[in-house]
Amino acid sequence: MEIETKVLNVNISEVKNKLKSLGAKELQNTRLTVDWFCLKGAEKNGHPWYLRVRSYQNGKAEVTWKSLEKFVGNTRQSDEINISVSDFEKTKEILRTIGLEHYAHQEKDRISLQFKDWIFELDQYPGMPIYLEIEGKSEEHVREAIKMLNLEKYESTSEGEVKLIREKYKLNWNDMRF
Repeated sequence: MEIETKVLNVNISEVKNKLKSLGAKELQNTRLTVDWFCLKGAEKNGHPWYLRVRSYQNGKAEVTWKSLEKFVGNTRQSDEINISVSDFEKTKEILRTIGLEHYAHQEKDRISLQFKDWIFELDQYPGMPIYLEIEGKSEEHVREAIKMLNLEKYESTSEGEVKLIREKYKLNWNDMRF
């Protein structure tokens, strides 16, 4: 179960420095390429689930099945299953060949850090401000991290990236490229 919230318009240096001063370990600093697949017509008619194929700058790639989210307080919760794959392009080709629809492509820069049992991800999409995604064990656990980083006065949201990007930033989530 993934339990997370996003803190918007953060200062990347301040957040990163604060986390490192607490003893957080940087897990990655990479550019991600993400392609989304679904059943034909599901984007227009409602998704029962999503498939994400993601590649990292270092050549690593993975497929993730994601359930529909539910919202608890200021967190978004969904089930995920991740599988490492060796070939990003061939994986996308298999999904198209079996009839899944490729409906979106994004690129984003991500810095991931871990402190205790939280995961912190600083995400930068083209054309929008940086946000911090905090993943924890519960809504209360996520709120504890926000307080620990003194981010209570920042706007936060449980909304997924699709809604955030389309509605708040008025950008085309289906095609985001640097």
